[in-house]
Amino acid sequence: MELINGTYWIPVATASKTISQTPTVTAGAYTAGDAVGGLLTFAGAARYPGGGGVMKNVFIVDDAGQDAELELWLFNQTFTAIADNAAWSGVSEADLENCIGVVSTETSDQGWMAAGTPSVCDIEVAKGYNLVGTSLFGQLVSPTDTPTFAATDDVTVKVMLLQD
Repeated sequence: MELINGTYWIPVATASKTISQTPTVTAGAYTAGDAVGGLLTFAGAARYPGGGGVMKNVFIVDDAGQDAELELWLFNQTFTAIADNAAWSGVSEADLENCIGVVSTETSDQGWMAAGTPSVCDIEVAKGYNLVGTSLFGQLVSPTDTPTFAATDDVTVKVMLLQD
């Protein structure tokens, strides 16, 4: 038994969890270097405050089939996100200290896979993480491409986790 933040926790085997977020995106065009949607909150990414695990995969669904290069910037606590469809000027130096990784669709072995008009990208991550609370935070960026989404719910991001 381990005492964490005043609560006793009994260690158990690793648990797998998938958390999905659908940011509100612009139904229209983006410029290269824009933020795509706002702050993403993956609640319950840790089983207890200060916990973590291993991020196994990031799975992105693009209903509009834009197949744009996207980066998912990840943070161990909340940060000041850039507004949707605004230039990604980066985050503050203080927030950047809490960045735990950047996952890109360009690093996927398979790239974007079409399923008719929608497409998906499955990115193997295999990266450990520890959070300040129990939520993982992120933001999507289109660093080089200029996607044009048809609806405000055209993008879904799923993180597949193995929790400690």
